Amino acid sequence: MEDGRVTGLFARHGSGPDSRLVLFRARAVVLAAGGLGALYAVTTNPLEARGEGLGMAARAGAVIADPEFVQFHPTAIAVGRDPAPLATEALRGEGAILINDKGERFMPAVHPDAELAPRDVVARTIHRQIVSDHAVFLDCREAVGAAFARRFPTVFAACAAAGVDPATQPIPVAPAAHYHMGGIATDGRGRTSLDGLWAVGECAATGLHGANRLASNSLLEGLVFGARAADDLRGTLQAGAARGAPPAPGPFTVAAPPHVLREAMSRLAALERDDNGLREALAIIARLQHGQSDPALLNMLASARLVAAAALARRESRGAHWRTDYPATDAQGRRTFLTLAEAEQIAEAEAAPLARHARP
Repeated sequence: MEDGRVTGLFARHGSGPDSRLVLFRARAVVLAAGGLGALYAVTTNPLEARGEGLGMAARAGAVIADPEFVQFHPTAIAVGRDPAPLATEALRGEGAILINDKGERFMPAVHPDAELAPRDVVARTIHRQIVSDHAVFLDCREAVGAAFARRFPTVFAACAAAGVDPATQPIPVAPAAHYHMGGIATDGRGRTSLDGLWAVGECAATGLHGANRLASNSLLEGLVFGARAADDLRGTLQAGAARGAPPAPGPFTVAAPPHVLREAMSRLAALERDDNGLREALAIIARLQHGQSDPALLNMLASARLVAAAALARRESRGAHWRTDYPATDAQGRRTFLTLAEAEQIAEAEAAPLARHARP
């Protein structure tokens, strides 16, 4: 940032003790850094999708929109792979059913559309089965059967690699962090609240998705808003050159994989949330941040804090955001807009009651 304008970004060069941050000067910076699914222990996202683009923008002061809305895919294939492969929703569209380890079908008792209920309803119901010590399976034997390898070759290959024959065996499944509806707040041209910074794709929050993304809308969003941002940039790039001398890059250490963070987000800020759990998540994030200087980890922690703080502030349930202590939906349908500083204020305000409670 120079004079309130984004004039470049740092990128990591090398690894280990010789790593350096290298500054790339730019008249315009476009973040297309993906989502934050890998902040959760079970995700369909590549492990590089750890919210670092969102965290960079937030740490620079950008306004963030709706970070609490994280969508979970109901049927990731639960075979211990990271990221988890998907059992596509098309299988349920073909008539596949969900059963638990007792062979019981449980979705008809929850929603009139059973397995075809909205994605968040199916994901939460599977989650509740799992926390009640039941394994969950997607049974495709009758609906697809011997045609599985021909009709769903990608899913078949993922199952076969784990020793599961989906034509004759139910597929073990579990919900997985899949898509982040929130992100860096942008206008219709991809412009963020920071001069010189644009965002597109999953790291951006255009308002298109609402609280519960419809499948494949993200592809259309990327096509439309990517083109809009490109058109906007054409005029910007003709306006002048980047100014000033870059600061000297310094050494830094590479953050360890955030296993503690991923476990905390999955346990406390995932499919079902409440005040106590979200406060605990914010406390864990604060402990992980204490004394840290690694920019990659600070970016991840910033994104995690935004999710947990916004979820704590939204005392209602809506779409993929479910508060067990506030299950009703607010008729107002308001959106969340906040900065990282405001998220930190929420965390600090909630830490005070915890500290008082902990005193002897």
